[in-house]
Amino acid sequence: MMDLLTIVPYYTGHLCEALDSRPEIQLEVGAIRYYLDPECFTRMALRPSPGLDIVSRMRGLPRPLRRVFKTAEYLVNLLGLAFRFAVHKPDVLHVQFLPLVLFGLPFEVWFLRYAKSLGVKIVYTVHNVLPHESFERHRSLYSRLYAFADGLICHDVTAQQRLVEEFGCDASRISVIPHGQLLAPSQQTTQAAARQRLGIAQDVRLVLWQGILRPYKGVEFLLKSWCQIAAGTPDARLAIVGTGEDALLEEVRNQVEALELSSSVQLELRFVSVAELEEFHTAADVLVYPYAEATTSGALLTGIGYGKAIVASRLPAFEEILRDGDNALLVNYGDTDELAKALRRLITEPDLRRGLASRLEQNRQHEPGWDVIAQQTAACYAELLEVPA
Repeated sequence: MMDLLTIVPYYTGHLCEALDSRPEIQLEVGAIRYYLDPECFTRMALRPSPGLDIVSRMRGLPRPLRRVFKTAEYLVNLLGLAFRFAVHKPDVLHVQFLPLVLFGLPFEVWFLRYAKSLGVKIVYTVHNVLPHESFERHRSLYSRLYAFADGLICHDVTAQQRLVEEFGCDASRISVIPHGQLLAPSQQTTQAAARQRLGIAQDVRLVLWQGILRPYKGVEFLLKSWCQIAAGTPDARLAIVGTGEDALLEEVRNQVEALELSSSVQLELRFVSVAELEEFHTAADVLVYPYAEATTSGALLTGIGYGKAIVASRLPAFEEILRDGDNALLVNYGDTDELAKALRRLITEPDLRRGLASRLEQNRQHEPGWDVIAQQTAACYAELLEVPA
């Protein structure tokens, strides 16, 4: 399993944990420690073996310098894997992300070609069909990548259809395997207790946006809509919780100040531990996902596990899980009036909140867990190797 820069630590960790329990799978995890949560893999009883893993242990490095060091370490680890494969090649190399291809650097492509020349089957997980902020610029690059892989894994039929229709991929090479819940609740606590620990008043209606801040995730859209909530719903509070690029964090701070929302918007623009994420989700009344686009969303799948009412953008990937008026409220991205109306309804109508959350919880009980996801992934490997699953 190759996630050498640990881009998706919780996805890689949960999948590998489940795969490692299968007797037919002999697994090696190529990943460095996730420097923001160093015990992530340890909690899942995994021992990654990337080669060098020094930068993740260096605390306090400026972000630009960390990136330079991590890139250098990453290239050394790629070279190390190439030597290891020459001695003992795997049957399957399952790739989660290829971060350098976005910068036009060919090293990962060279490595994959080398692995394939040894007879290694290449499986690539399509977390995003195209990069969200620069998709057209990279379309031809991803077209070549998708044609190169022996097997592709995507998380829903919408992504599968795009791979077939936009990139000409053979449907027989695509496995649709669901995305699992990343951070399931691990402690029994109450909303009141969580709020007390977070310093959030018991009488406010708390709306939570949580994730890694990226332009496509709609925080600017959300804040513009929140102006209407702040003006007419004094007991409502919005919490924006997560980290991201420094420039984007500063933009969010400036927008909150410019819109005069400081009294009703709580900004937690930092890395938040797993335990604290649980507290925020437990404390919330409503979860909001105002994305401009999405292939899949680990944040949404995590949020669903907390039994809260959800407002989300009307996107094909979301509509495979969420149904407007049945188990969530869906709005058109960019329509600030529609988002404000949906938020106001959930803030002021507790019966609606409970009803939507209850029906979503009923639907979630039928979704596969990581053991089933691992079984389906193992079947994908077996099919490529033409052995009984």
